[in-house]
Amino acid sequence: MKTDGGGWTLVWSYTFLNYNNFATSANAITPRPNWQVNQNVDVPISTTPPLSETDYNAINFSLWKQLGREVLIKSNINNWLICNPGTGSLVDWQEGSVSCQIVKHMTDRCKDKLAPGKFSPSQGFGPMFYTTTYFDGIYYYFDGYTSDNWPTHDPCGKNQPNQENHVVNPHGNIFIRKAIS
Repeated sequence: MKTDGGGWTLVWSYTFLNYNNFATSANAITPRPNWQVNQNVDVPISTTPPLSETDYNAINFSLWKQLGREVLIKSNINNWLICNPGTGSLVDWQEGSVSCQIVKHMTDRCKDKLAPGKFSPSQGFGPMFYTTTYFDGIYYYFDGYTSDNWPTHDPCGKNQPNQENHVVNPHGNIFIRKAIS
């Protein structure tokens, strides 16, 4: 993976349970890593390393920090983000500030929006990258529960279904690397 200087390791590849009805509570990401979230989360867990961006699996979450702390979120329905830890970190499972930048626009929607600056490990049923509040500034919410919420992938950061529609094989990926100096 050569984005932004390269050095990325694929740690998670996921798809959606109900992409065609994205904003319904029956939609969720699948599979999910073995991170600790609400006990009601009901999508399958994977600890098998993904072999490609469409091999839907995840490396054991406890191993992610050995690969680095810088995160690339890549999706074919939302903008790509690179996020560096601040007081918050996906890899360290710690709530707080992160420094994110959009590195590829996958849509023409909301091109003037800034990237999210906060991370929360498990507000509900999975981690999220957001701006101001849990309910109104969400860019990515990795929801893993099929009875409540939905997996936000909003390039406008409004926790709305603004993701790309009619995409063949909709999916996303998380890559990790050590920070490049």
